[in-house]
Amino acid sequence: MDKRKLNNIDEYHNSFPAQIKNTLEQLRHAIKQVAPEATETISYGMPAFRQNKVLVYYAAYKEHIGFYPTPKPIVHFKEELKKYNTSKGAIQFPIDKPLPLTLIKKIVKYRVEEDMKLITTKLIKKIKAQNTSQDILQYNSLQNETDKLICDLLLQAICKGLPKAENKVWHGHPVWFIDGNPIVGYSKQKRGLRLMFWSGASFDEAGLNITGGKFKDASVFYDAVSDINTKDLKRWLKKSKEIEWDYKNIVKRKGVLVRLR
Repeated sequence: MDKRKLNNIDEYHNSFPAQIKNTLEQLRHAIKQVAPEATETISYGMPAFRQNKVLVYYAAYKEHIGFYPTPKPIVHFKEELKKYNTSKGAIQFPIDKPLPLTLIKKIVKYRVEEDMKLITTKLIKKIKAQNTSQDILQYNSLQNETDKLICDLLLQAICKGLPKAENKVWHGHPVWFIDGNPIVGYSKQKRGLRLMFWSGASFDEAGLNITGGKFKDASVFYDAVSDINTKDLKRWLKKSKEIEWDYKNIVKRKGVLVRLR
């Protein structure tokens, strides 16, 4: 079959014998585990996974599976790739050997972070020109490379989801307010990068699985930008405008929270 005329990855995989098809499905599954938001497509006649740009391609040949993650990951993981044939932008995995799925996931994660770094850099330039606290930009800039990428992605998502909210560094970390009431914020902690919604316990969202107990807050922790599900984040931000508990007057009410909406 002429692979250039295939319409999707299923058709590509089905064009091979069962054993090779099974290997390709393993590769596909590993990529999707690390890049769940990437879109599947056929590009240059090969299966490809696109986020903002194409993350990786792959293709099956007589003696190997060709894996194409662009040049930088091949340099970054050169020690772990020593036993495989590589070129500037390609890795060859022998077709008669098990795929190194753990290494493949690490490479895909690297590509996801590269891809998100590119898009967040562009978005942060726009955000700087908007009503964004300079203290928040400074907070993000002081984080290590991985945490800065997470912070920058959260910053642009929150600014987009809550465009009218006031934002500032409050109690040492970035927080967004509506009418003086804290809505959402993020902070670096030992466990990871914490995203907290002050009314999140009322969102009925399984992903916000860390609750404060005493109040109505709920959180999630991130260790890498690939951990962030942007669809979930967008939905949570929408709920944060629809569900709100009154923290602003909690002292006046002697610790009693009242739901505003």
